[in-house]
Amino acid sequence: FVIVRRANERGHVNFGWLDSYHTFSFGSYLDPQFMGFSNLRVINEDTIEGGAGFEAHPHRNMEIITFVTSGALEHKDTLGKSSIIRPGEIQLMSAGAGIQHSEFNHYPDRKCSFFQIWIEPKEKNTKPKYEQRAYLDNKKVNGLTLLASSKEEGRGVVAINADASVYLGEWIEQNEISLPLDSGRSYWLQMIDGSIRVKADAVLNRGDGAAIKNQESFIGFALENSRILLFSLP
Repeated sequence: FVIVRRANERGHVNFGWLDSYHTFSFGSYLDPQFMGFSNLRVINEDTIEGGAGFEAHPHRNMEIITFVTSGALEHKDTLGKSSIIRPGEIQLMSAGAGIQHSEFNHYPDRKCSFFQIWIEPKEKNTKPKYEQRAYLDNKKVNGLTLLASSKEEGRGVVAINADASVYLGEWIEQNEISLPLDSGRSYWLQMIDGSIRVKADAVLNRGDGAAIKNQESFIGFALENSRILLFSLP
């Protein structure tokens, strides 16, 4: 690892209706050592109270991915798109030349938790685009499932305007983890839940993140049922 970012070291804001942890600098939280990693700019782990949410607000020239872990998130935008994002789906909004959207907890009586991810685009001022796909039919256990790619990969994968691929990794307790990597690329590993031993004395737990560079593989062991997001970056 080049960097390990522990969950309790992240930026944190709690507005009552929103409880949010920031892996990288965001909003009023500024950490010069964590402005992003490669072209990965934002990983926010958000929990929204029932019925609450973000009023309509603008974005420009950013690839924005939403990955819901519990509950349901209601999305509306100026492209006329209106949808509900649930666990098992991946959402991409390519803001391009400019878009406005709102996000609200679809349920009035339960919380909604999700990761919101921003990746810098490879082409700016493109036509805004919205995609939402279900990935459960493709989901691998004890391996990686591709969620987003710069290429048209087909069913269950959103096409991102960035030099990046995003994977969901899931392992059952007491299983070995062995992932081939491209030593010429950079990787960010973000724990969704669970616990993974990566060295004899090193463990990644829920909310932890790690930067990986100049490596041909990632080897670990799932101490319990575990899920990660893995970003392949330039």
